[in-house]
Amino acid sequence: MLFHRRRERFKFTEKTHSKLGIITSVVALLLIILYGIFVMLAFHRGGGLSTYFGSAGVVAMIGTMGCLGFSVKSLKEEDSFVLFPRLALIFSVLALLCWGGTYIMGFVL
Repeated sequence: MLFHRRRERFKFTEKTHSKLGIITSVVALLLIILYGIFVMLAFHRGGGLSTYFGSAGVVAMIGTMGCLGFSVKSLKEEDSFVLFPRLALIFSVLALLCWGGTYIMGFVL
């Protein structure tokens, strides 16, 4: 009887982890780290970064929008666990808030 109760704890399934969700969450996390590096460089140089950093920031913001789209797409996959797609969505929204907020603040201030 003891072993029978033990089997009820496991749930055998055909679900797999979403590869698109894993890739998107890693890329979004890298974009957040890149944002932190850019902010740190901007503070160390007194806000005087070159236009190359600005153009790289715009490209990173566009990449963040792509990550957001792919994370929503990975959430809609069937027969897959939702851990990595949810992480990808959270990281993508956070990265978009960081990059987009900085971009908007650049126009306002």
